[in-house]
Amino acid sequence: IFNLLFYFIFKNFKMIKNRLQFIFGFLLVSAVIIWAGYFTNSNADTNNTDHIYFLDVGQGDSEYIKLRDGSDILIDGGPDQKVLTELGRVMDFGDRKIDLVILTHPHADHLTGLISVINRFEIGEVWESGVEYPSSVYDQWKNDIKTKNISDSFVTAGKSQSFNFGQTKFSVLYPLLPEKNLKIDDLNNSSVITQLSDGRISFLFLGDAQLEAQQKILNQLNLITVLKVGHHGSSNGTLDDLLKITRPAVGVIEVGKDNTYGHPASSVINLLKSYAVRIYRTDQNGTVEISTDGKSYNIKTNF
Repeated sequence: IFNLLFYFIFKNFKMIKNRLQFIFGFLLVSAVIIWAGYFTNSNADTNNTDHIYFLDVGQGDSEYIKLRDGSDILIDGGPDQKVLTELGRVMDFGDRKIDLVILTHPHADHLTGLISVINRFEIGEVWESGVEYPSSVYDQWKNDIKTKNISDSFVTAGKSQSFNFGQTKFSVLYPLLPEKNLKIDDLNNSSVITQLSDGRISFLFLGDAQLEAQQKILNQLNLITVLKVGHHGSSNGTLDDLLKITRPAVGVIEVGKDNTYGHPASSVINLLKSYAVRIYRTDQNGTVEISTDGKSYNIKTNF
């Protein structure tokens, strides 16, 4: 029997080899198609919903927004290259372009990761306040933007920095006046503050804006659904009057585990709870995804 089997294999070796190669190739291609389709479908459903991700980048800020029309926005990049890993988990498979990148202010815990991003992705344009800040990291940022010929706008509140993506509106609320080349005593209060509105659902992104800056935008505010809590939940990062006006249902605090700053402050946690805000924290919940169709919203964590 073994002799007959050996003789058969020897006489038909080329045919068997070709068929095995075909089967293996077929299985490999099928696996790649299934894998790509799985990640594409799981990471973005842009037909009916906007997806807002509060990325777990440690002690820093980074938010990735995927709009239903396929446009995407990245606000800040965290303190290191971890943002690239997080983007790889939430962006569409094979997507190498980000339409809009926003630097709220040039502190390293918001800026450093963006340098990696603009060197890995095709960037449509950049928004920032343009405030003067002596920093080697910020110098590298400006040089890389210039080298790559990326459009760089210094934004202020108003219609010139307000865009409609179908029914979704994205707008700048702060700074109120141009800050290009200005020197600000407290850089946190130069943070670009933005709002995303989709039907009945809206998001307010405070960057590291503190009480002084938040006070200046109160007359622009109304009810919101989700608040990106200011300055990692520090004691000077959440204004009582802002909560009184906006009445957010959800507050997301982007903060690193066991950080040395004591973020988030217990006073802020208690303040948010007093307004019945449901709190999510990246140090406890990992990346937080909030998806909305403009009528309702869903929240996913630890995915």
